Amino acid sequence: MGNSTSQNEFNAQHYQHNSGLSIKEVEGIKNVFDSLDPKDGLIQTGTLRKLYRDSYDAPQLNNKIGDRETLTFDQFFELMKTDMLEKKRQFPGVDFDDGINENVQCFFCHPQRQQS
Repeated sequence: MGNSTSQNEFNAQHYQHNSGLSIKEVEGIKNVFDSLDPKDGLIQTGTLRKLYRDSYDAPQLNNKIGDRETLTFDQFFELMKTDMLEKKRQFPGVDFDDGINENVQCFFCHPQRQQS
């Protein structure tokens, strides 16, 4: 609701172009962003840090976020894209699909959104 870019307006091809990611991976990043309850197109970095706090990637994420308190989708996408591309290099056989099969995503485990 607080997201300024609705799912209908989201252009995955724009982000996929020259990113090294598939459309499904880009959509997965968007789904994670949306699950973080953006307000006016911004997510709180505190929420993101809290979700990552026990992760191996927490120090790297904290370093990349720096002292920013909020992130736009574009900023979040760049963060997650870099992380996902590195994971794809390290684990070439892993599918980073955000499908409905509910497999854990390796790049980021996000809370399941409640459907109303």
